Amino acid sequence: MNRTIRIPVAPLTPEAFAPYGRILAPAGPRDAGREGYDIWVQPFAAETRPRLQLVRYHARPFVVAVIERHLHVTEARLPLGGPPAIIVVAEPSETPPEPEALRAFRLDGEGVMFNRGTWHAIDAYPEAGPHADFLFLSEEATVDELFANAGRPPQRTQVFDFAAAGTEIVIAAKPLIDKDNP
Repeated sequence: MNRTIRIPVAPLTPEAFAPYGRILAPAGPRDAGREGYDIWVQPFAAETRPRLQLVRYHARPFVVAVIERHLHVTEARLPLGGPPAIIVVAEPSETPPEPEALRAFRLDGEGVMFNRGTWHAIDAYPEAGPHADFLFLSEEATVDELFANAGRPPQRTQVFDFAAAGTEIVIAAKPLIDKDNP
């Protein structure tokens, strides 16, 4: 590696997360409902059929190697109980962000929905235990392109590999696994 960049974990607030998307948590006046429940409508957008998945992120060193941005879908991640987990994001842009532009946030009960084009680490990083489970909402064409057609250059997603470019991005939080002593 040519250089190492450390990024701190920032508190997750609607204002701090606004450049990257929105927090998925009941807030403000409800959009609908009736006696016994309230509904807050979220602006999910996909150009193809939505895909709802359960994703398990395993404990790993707090090192971000690869980031991506999706061009045709907002993407939502909602923790399913379990330990807090850290996500890493950068504002939407045509070119990959500078490492110093990355921001880390702790998800502890609330979820997030990325704006279309928001750069984000492909992983989430559990802070305790062997894994963190998430409800993950994306779209079929984007997911299929990345997994069913792995090895082909993606058209719906832009991917950038910081590690291959010689930069190590370290999340400045206590990792579950020390990369030098797993």
